[in-house]
Amino acid sequence: MKIYKNLRIFTMDKEGKVYDNGYIKVSKGKILAIGNCDDLTCQELEAGECVDCKNKIAVPGMITTHAHFYGTFARGMQLSQSICNWQQMLTHMWWKFDKKLTFDQCYYSAMLGLIDGLKSGTTTFFDHQASPNATDGVLDILEKAVRQAGARACLSYEVSDRDGTEHRDSGIRENERFIKKTQNAEDPQISALFGMHAGYSLSRETLEQCAQTGKELDCGFHVHIAESEADVAESYRLYDMHVMERMYKAGILGEQTIAAHCVHLGSEQWELLQKTGTTAAYNVQSNTNNAVGICPAVSMLDHGVNVALGGDGYTYDLYQELGFGVIMQRIREKDPRVFSGEQIRRFAFENPGNLGKRLFGVQLGMLEPGAAADIVLVDYQEPTPITGSNFLSHMTSAFSGKVTDVIVNGKTVVRDRHCTQIDEEKILAECKVQADQLWKSLD
Repeated sequence: MKIYKNLRIFTMDKEGKVYDNGYIKVSKGKILAIGNCDDLTCQELEAGECVDCKNKIAVPGMITTHAHFYGTFARGMQLSQSICNWQQMLTHMWWKFDKKLTFDQCYYSAMLGLIDGLKSGTTTFFDHQASPNATDGVLDILEKAVRQAGARACLSYEVSDRDGTEHRDSGIRENERFIKKTQNAEDPQISALFGMHAGYSLSRETLEQCAQTGKELDCGFHVHIAESEADVAESYRLYDMHVMERMYKAGILGEQTIAAHCVHLGSEQWELLQKTGTTAAYNVQSNTNNAVGICPAVSMLDHGVNVALGGDGYTYDLYQELGFGVIMQRIREKDPRVFSGEQIRRFAFENPGNLGKRLFGVQLGMLEPGAAADIVLVDYQEPTPITGSNFLSHMTSAFSGKVTDVIVNGKTVVRDRHCTQIDEEKILAECKVQADQLWKSLD
């Protein structure tokens, strides 16, 4: 048992409990107890290994509900031709890029995302993989990276019709194989969802096949929905219905499913998300960078939808993503009052944490007895008073870059801003080699 003491703890639970000089007891990957240091007895202190946290702030580990490890090697890559819209972003860049990925590149790109995320306070990753010519067994490779880095992840493979039936079928098999593996293991560190790309790249036959396989596996799905207007328009053209309605009728939506992006939705689509308990992943920096729009996150939260913080692999610094996400909602709604502190708490902690509980079997997103020991320590010497009522304002504006230590599943995976489980320097050097090889293959 370990006792982390002399902490300022912000639990992120519904009651908003705060401990100005608190402790957290950890054992076997979970939080045993949490309270005030003054209440610790000498017997308790002698029974455990004590870690003096020197007045650092403790918060729950951040959770990205939509990520793409494979995309990390696109950072800084020069484009060979001008891109004017989202369809061209796919056909001229991403669908050329992912076809060139090797298994080694998938491993090292995952490592890069994990290092960036863990050092930024992100402890759980809901990843969505695409590598058409490196498919069979690729989720095992990502699992290896996750375990070595010490993170927690829910993995899926992106099924699509864009490369023909052979690649489609290999994607379905990879999802099915890995889901069965994780279901049999019942491991709180690794879980799986059935990945699909998007409505416009899934034929009627393929969507039905994925839905049937998922039903037999009793699993959820991870799919892009209404990221661009083209996704909605194509669905109406081919199926005479909104893409969200198409997914609903196919049985894709549900409490274990992630609908990524959800930019181009109206109240009828919000209703489908709300009544099925589907999680909508909001990825603000990616969406604005790609000029596809801004998800109506606040309106969806107001309607009871489980909107949760994502990132889309564009960033793994979720404090930065969260701050930008709040600002852009106020721009979208033309109202500086929207996105209340309680909505931010639900969006960044409760909703992704409850999704995590459904998929990993342990409560994430809050610090309380019985919850996962996924804890982030922040060295923040606040220049203005910090309290339970204004804490989220400090978090969204100032926590980025101030994470010092990260604990996942009870194990310290970042200490003094360095990953403890892996050789960062060696891995990042190999990332540079692998990325250079990938870029040259695209010439």
